[in-house]
Amino acid sequence: MTDTDPFFVPDERVEKMRMDNVPDSVIQHEVFYESSICGISDRPLYIGGFFQKKRFFLMLILSAFAFAILFGRAFWMQIIDSKSYQALAENNRLRHTPIWPERGIIRDREGRVLADNVSRFQATVLPRDLPTQNEDREAVLGEAGRLLGLSIHDLDDIISATSTPSDEETIVAPHVAYDDAMAFAVALPHLPGFALQVGAERRYPMSSSVESLSHVLGYVGKLTQEEYDAQKKNGYRRNNQIGKTGLERSHETDLRGIPGERVAEVDAKGNVKSIVGNTPAQDGKDLHLSLDLDLQQTAEIALRDEMKSANVTRGAVVALDPRDGSVLAAVSLPAFDDNQFSGGVSSTVYQTLLTNPDQPLFPRAWAGTYPSGSTVKIVISAAALAEKVITADTTVNSTGGIKVGPWFFPDWKAGGHGITNVRKAIAWSINTFYYTIGGGYESFVGLGVDRLTDWMRRFGLGTKTGVDLPSEGSGFVPSKDWKQKTKGTAWFVGDTYNLSIGQGDLLVTPLQVANYTASIANGGIKLTPHLVLSEGNDPPIQYASNTIPGLSPSDVKTVQLGMRDAVTYGSARGLSTLPFSSAGKTGTAQWSSTKKTHAWFTSFAPFEKPEIVVTALLEEGGEGSSVSVPVAKKVLQKWWDLKNARNGKF
Repeated sequence: MTDTDPFFVPDERVEKMRMDNVPDSVIQHEVFYESSICGISDRPLYIGGFFQKKRFFLMLILSAFAFAILFGRAFWMQIIDSKSYQALAENNRLRHTPIWPERGIIRDREGRVLADNVSRFQATVLPRDLPTQNEDREAVLGEAGRLLGLSIHDLDDIISATSTPSDEETIVAPHVAYDDAMAFAVALPHLPGFALQVGAERRYPMSSSVESLSHVLGYVGKLTQEEYDAQKKNGYRRNNQIGKTGLERSHETDLRGIPGERVAEVDAKGNVKSIVGNTPAQDGKDLHLSLDLDLQQTAEIALRDEMKSANVTRGAVVALDPRDGSVLAAVSLPAFDDNQFSGGVSSTVYQTLLTNPDQPLFPRAWAGTYPSGSTVKIVISAAALAEKVITADTTVNSTGGIKVGPWFFPDWKAGGHGITNVRKAIAWSINTFYYTIGGGYESFVGLGVDRLTDWMRRFGLGTKTGVDLPSEGSGFVPSKDWKQKTKGTAWFVGDTYNLSIGQGDLLVTPLQVANYTASIANGGIKLTPHLVLSEGNDPPIQYASNTIPGLSPSDVKTVQLGMRDAVTYGSARGLSTLPFSSAGKTGTAQWSSTKKTHAWFTSFAPFEKPEIVVTALLEEGGEGSSVSVPVAKKVLQKWWDLKNARNGKF
């Protein structure tokens, strides 16, 4: 071996390195001598190095630990949790798209369409399919916005403001004109995440001309965040619409239907490669109503006319069938056009409706509560007869009012009405008679507050009627305990007198008044008012009814005769010119010391075999006999004309 060998180390250098005391911890030198089979006794000297044993074993342990973690994780993913990862991979490969059903159609009793659906083009975006790079994302949003008349900021705001999950579609343009839709469709291959769909918009074809239908039908709108949180477990998506008011809300489940689903195989860019599954949607059920469009329109026009004459702006009319409780008309004024809410109402229109002091969005026919005025006297008459406080022949002398201590409770007619029995008291709405039978006077023992309120509740006051509409009012029946707790004073006989003529703290809805009038008309049966007769092809819906306990047919007949007398010679003589028999009760409800009284009238016809009840209210309208009777008369006449035009059927 020569000096040119790079691994040759002379002996003197080895010795010198040892003499320099190089630490053994850095490197150790070993000199190897090897005997040659050729007889050479000495071999060149070589040098080699290695790490310390402790460090080597430490690295070995760490490596083993790392491999154990990797192996364990792989085992967990491949064996233990393989199904969930397989599902994730499958979800990336398969796209589940809901198929939305058509919302059910609403028709009146004659089959006329009151609510249906119209098609529209709408542009949507699936956030998960948008480009992830900012530059590419802005390019796509910019091009889509240009075609849809929106800016990039508009699209960004819409996508983020709805709180829509990234795997759910967001509607970015609910109404796209045909020409714009075609241009958008051509550009779609270059707009990942975007789609053009044919959506459905709710339409109310008769509400523009008969605005009072809007309270009954209601409208649909996009889910609020609160509604979405509550309904997502029922399959609602963030961009779905839901019934907000009226029948659209109370029958939401039936009208909505059941969504279907399309399962498609997609590539990494979200492009559909094939359809692997399809579950059809089940369209919502149609609603067949008892409401009659012609009668509804007549009631609205009649109420508008009398409101204008009386210079008032608020009122309600309810017409129902006393045989089964089906609602024939339900008018609340002022009203609105629910078509304004289709596809989203503008903030300007909505604020105008909300801030209107006459509350056009408020369904006062079943949600408004008012003092009943004298209409409740038919209930009190029936109660006094049933409790044997009076008979049909019991008389009270009306001299203009009664005096109790320093308080005077007047009749509406100065000097009074003379000798009065229950029929005359109903016909002329004589207060003295009801003061006496309600609260008693001198030696005459009346019903008293407990029996009065008990009978009011038997007729359904103080509780909801159960009509198939949302936001129904309960009304209110006062009591001794309530007054003590809320007002801190005892119940006095004067409170009973006020209650006996429908004043004081008693509150009722127009629908409740119509319903207790129906109970008198049908012989003493309390009904459940309703609008929906049937859903889709299902059998007719059966609604609850029950006989009012303690009420005899003869007692009811006496009250009916008193209401008939009101038409033939009493305070409701305006109905006497109708071509058929009718009966009614007027009411004037004082509610303010500075404003006019509410004007009430409730009636039924034909007298011999009642088929319709009509109740009218004009807020601050004055006397019921002068402004509310004409409204009911027009509605009753229209009902009669329609019945004859339909061969005696209504």
